Amino acid sequence: MNQFQNAAEELEKEYQIFLDYIETNEVMISKATGHFGKKDCFELNSRFHIVKERYKKAGRTQEYYTVIDFFVFFSVYLDILRLVSKKGVGLIYEKGEKYSSFYELYPIEKYALMMWIWLGGYEDAFRNFSFSAGSSEFYEKLRKTKVNEPVTYSYVKDPQIWGKFYSPQLRLCALFRLITIEWLDEEPVDPENKFLVNAIYKTEEGACLTALMDEIDEDFWNYPDDDSLSDLIFEIIPEEMTDTDLKFQRILEKSAEPGEHSIEFQIRVGSAVREIKTGDQHTLEDLHYEILKSVDFDSDHLYYFQFGSGTLRQKYYAPECRDMELTADEVVLAELTLYEGLSFEFIYDFGDSWHFHVMVKRIIPGHMEGSEMTVVKGANPEQYPSYDEEEW
Repeated sequence: MNQFQNAAEELEKEYQIFLDYIETNEVMISKATGHFGKKDCFELNSRFHIVKERYKKAGRTQEYYTVIDFFVFFSVYLDILRLVSKKGVGLIYEKGEKYSSFYELYPIEKYALMMWIWLGGYEDAFRNFSFSAGSSEFYEKLRKTKVNEPVTYSYVKDPQIWGKFYSPQLRLCALFRLITIEWLDEEPVDPENKFLVNAIYKTEEGACLTALMDEIDEDFWNYPDDDSLSDLIFEIIPEEMTDTDLKFQRILEKSAEPGEHSIEFQIRVGSAVREIKTGDQHTLEDLHYEILKSVDFDSDHLYYFQFGSGTLRQKYYAPECRDMELTADEVVLAELTLYEGLSFEFIYDFGDSWHFHVMVKRIIPGHMEGSEMTVVKGANPEQYPSYDEEEW
């Protein structure tokens, strides 16, 4: 049997708990963050088996429920689930384009695909959202620890050290069964152990994966390039599964067809309100020009668009910001996860830092070739206000 088969079957069941909860409950999704509410996080967490946080009440946000946050990221990233806005209900998750394709996978393929998104997408998103404290050191400790022995932290020998701070990496390694977490079911002697972790132990799966990582690239955990990550993932897949590559390609490829909708945006900056209608085949760079034209701004400064928050946050920069992975000229509107009521930011001119608040007002079926401004309210803000010498 494949070394990871049992872990794969357990992960499949855990993810199904997540999907079933969404389907059978009226889950309230925040318009501002796209996150589950505190009550839903608390209730859903109580149904998990692999990683179940020991919180006493519903007082924490999604960032403190790593399994939920990862499942949301994974589902949205692959369009297994997508956010939609419904009148009288608000934001809800519905089955996405790739939902059925995902269910054609065997458990071990689901496990490998989830690990691919964890290490190749979610880990990057988390680093961008919040400094990932101790991740490289944790991996070094994990690879040197023997199976079924407790993993210690730095020079601290107390195994309860892992309960004194919140570590997403710890939860994800446990979710994939690379470690097991021994929780405290009673109040700890040490009041600093607020996350109630007694100890963590390396598993057979953890030993197997760290050995594979070292074989592929000793620095894998810190800098997993695409080729090394792909090599690792397909080492997990049994050799007899010869069509896994094609299955993954179908799931990973974008399914959006540009040009099938027009989108009406509402833009606010200061007291000015503008509404712009444009075809979804246009890029974010095109939208940036339309926004600037609507308030008569020069277009000679850098900018970025920011969508979402937490690990779902994405920034698309001006093409001139060449060191940035995502640029506004390389993404068309149809490729974005847009829905009516979605709000995002357009930050223009990093010196003066103009903040434009943009909202998707309507998504309309049918092709639209160009763009047009449909609403103008309020005077244009002054891009370069003149200052009297006394003000300086």
